[in-house]
Amino acid sequence: MFSKLLNNSAGYSLVETMSAVVILTIAIFPALGYFANSVGFVHQTEIRSQAMDIASDTMETFKSESKNNWSNLNSEADSYTINNLADKYDFFVDDYNIEVQVSATELIEDVKDIKVTISWNDGANNLSLSSLLRDGG
Repeated sequence: MFSKLLNNSAGYSLVETMSAVVILTIAIFPALGYFANSVGFVHQTEIRSQAMDIASDTMETFKSESKNNWSNLNSEADSYTINNLADKYDFFVDDYNIEVQVSATELIEDVKDIKVTISWNDGANNLSLSSLLRDGG
């Protein structure tokens, strides 16, 4: 039986070839959709990662500033913008907005609560980072 199949030189018919092409096409298109979606997910992850880096850098800036300028942290937080970090980053989106809130804690003396919020896509996406600052001076 196998020798009969090996010696058969008739080849494939047009119907068999077209059927194979249709089946492969049906199988490939969903896979291409997954690749297209993954590019979008990777880009969103890059933006989120950069927002986390910006929030972390801002937090570190205020931590180091707390050593020298403890009494003026609130006013510096009010005037802090994304432009303070423009020379450090090649921004993935144009509309990052940064908000820094520094407030005194009620329970612990000489400690302030700091919250850094980064938003983008006109506020549709945001990320927050909170910490405590101790008077370093």
